[in-house]
Amino acid sequence: MARTTTLKQDQEFVAQQWQFEPGERAVRMWVQEPPRGIGAGTGLMLCLHNWGGVYDEQISRDWCSSFSARYDVVAISVNYLQSGDEWKLRRDRPYDHGYLQAMDCIGALYHVRRQIIEAGLEFDEHRIFAMGGSGGGNVTQMACKLAPHTFACGVDICGMPGLTDGIAFGTGEYGSHLCAEYSRNPASPRYLSEDMQAIRDFGHPEHCRMLARANPSLKLVIVHGLHDDVCPVVPKIRQFANMIAAGLDVDGRFLSEIDVDGEAVLNTGHAVGNRELVVIKYADQYLQPDGKHARRTAQENDFQRANVFEYPTANGAYRLDYSGYPTVEFVEA
Repeated sequence: MARTTTLKQDQEFVAQQWQFEPGERAVRMWVQEPPRGIGAGTGLMLCLHNWGGVYDEQISRDWCSSFSARYDVVAISVNYLQSGDEWKLRRDRPYDHGYLQAMDCIGALYHVRRQIIEAGLEFDEHRIFAMGGSGGGNVTQMACKLAPHTFACGVDICGMPGLTDGIAFGTGEYGSHLCAEYSRNPASPRYLSEDMQAIRDFGHPEHCRMLARANPSLKLVIVHGLHDDVCPVVPKIRQFANMIAAGLDVDGRFLSEIDVDGEAVLNTGHAVGNRELVVIKYADQYLQPDGKHARRTAQENDFQRANVFEYPTANGAYRLDYSGYPTVEFVEA
């Protein structure tokens, strides 16, 4: 029989420092337990808002409520770096684009996991999931990359295709209006190095091979409209191809008119439709505890391992340290 506890719903924790805002940085999260409480089969699930969204808006809380019950998970919505109006008000600082944003979400998992353990409750360390739409889809992919042993399934709904040149510099690639305000000038504090761009590419061939070796049970689900003019689909399909070539298990759904069902999928553009129903339509079989293709990891997750993992780039490596609160840093060669 499932035991119950009461995790505080609206929480705040201290996250890794950001170079553009030195000092202590607080991140808020919304935490929703499953209705029957936390039991031995209960997992954890990130529910991640879009670029400009906030953690406690109604749609985020609705996702947490729905998925916590449907999938027997503690669902968590995170006010990751540059959520809400922060980005709009400070365009002098580039958009993080899934780097510390993903680490904030991993940090939320770290704190919720610790609270459950400290309460003396059993839960399933092998059922850790993430979903998100648009910016949240990008952060979902990046969380799966930056916690390479942890996630059983990640669902990316129309997320950005990594930090492409078009998005980084606002060059209008494939008609997208997105601009993360980076600079090509090495003297600028907004300079985008090739290393920074590589770590934000979840289709990076070598990084994909490393992730596939670290977490062979990981299932990634990509749902993306073929006529998305915000987050371009062409580079997303290239990433998908790289992921498949590297051995990652990816369920890619690139939506055309035939996929519009009038319920979950309403169009083939960026909005797609009802993103909660999109998760249910395309990922239910992976997320349900008794789903036909229910996903669980085989290995210990990064929190249990408490080790260091490195992704090499052209001029060094990105070092992920899970010996305590999870952090990431670039180490020059």
